[in-house]
Amino acid sequence: MNPDSIRPHIGILALDGVLAGTVSGPQDIFSLSGVLWQQLHGDEPAPDFTVKVLTPDGQPVRACNSLLLTPHAGAHEVRPDVIVLPAIMDIDATLERNRGVLDWLRAAHERGCILAAICSGALLLAETGLLDSREATTHWALVAEFRKRYPAVLLRPDELITDNDNLVCSGAYSSYLDLVVHLIEKLCGRQEALRASKLFLHDPGRRSQAPYSVFAGRHDHGDRQVLAIQEELENNLDHSFSFDELARSHGMGRRTMERHFKEATGLTPLAYLQRLRVEKAKQLLETGTASFDEISYQVGYQDNSFFRKLFVKYTSLLPGEYRARFSCRGRQQV
Repeated sequence: MNPDSIRPHIGILALDGVLAGTVSGPQDIFSLSGVLWQQLHGDEPAPDFTVKVLTPDGQPVRACNSLLLTPHAGAHEVRPDVIVLPAIMDIDATLERNRGVLDWLRAAHERGCILAAICSGALLLAETGLLDSREATTHWALVAEFRKRYPAVLLRPDELITDNDNLVCSGAYSSYLDLVVHLIEKLCGRQEALRASKLFLHDPGRRSQAPYSVFAGRHDHGDRQVLAIQEELENNLDHSFSFDELARSHGMGRRTMERHFKEATGLTPLAYLQRLRVEKAKQLLETGTASFDEISYQVGYQDNSFFRKLFVKYTSLLPGEYRARFSCRGRQQV
């Protein structure tokens, strides 16, 4: 068995309102690394990690599903090599209650500790300021909120995992498995990571959360002119737009329209329209039987080859792969 003193120490920080599975799931996988594979093959278990659940004051916390979580220690009682930040539900309340945790996280990172955030836990990590000018990811549904709160962070919402300067982030809830396997590889090597993937049915080729995201566009910016343009684009997907004419019809020059539109939504009008059309195509693939050529025409593209490339750009899947994965009708020819 590996001496406890040389094993990496994993601290999983549980806060009130945490999603319990993003505490217990990583705890299970880290704890079984170096153990379960060996047991299955008749070898002596040699745990790869020492794993502890931590809370700010060492007292139990209540998860968002009302489960009471009892920690091994308080945050300031230990010096982990890795601190995992699980997903949280009420972001404002969590930040308000746990301001003292931010200094602890900054100090830990300064001494070389890896900080790893799951899903909405990335907002807690961003609150420290450590992610400023660095790449990060989070749940696709939190992208607009994240960018509004932390504009200095280089958010990469399509990425499943980001890792730079000992700051690791993962996408939505179930990506805790991807994050843990990533950290196992980082700390113990590729072979141990592949063993974890096999044991926990993890797809080591999964790199993007783009296929799962739903594009809705930002509408909370308060710019009435931009809202009117958004509404026109959203209601006329099959229309062949001239952006010069679109701008004039809303009392602006094209450059002015594009500047205001991007400031409000984070996208140019063209990119916004492309995202809308891809989202509509996804819905048609999920619910209908039309070929992709037919779908391309329905959303305003005569050149289905170009739209196919656009679809892959925004979903990381070919149309046929998307339909096979997400349609209730199952795999069909497109």
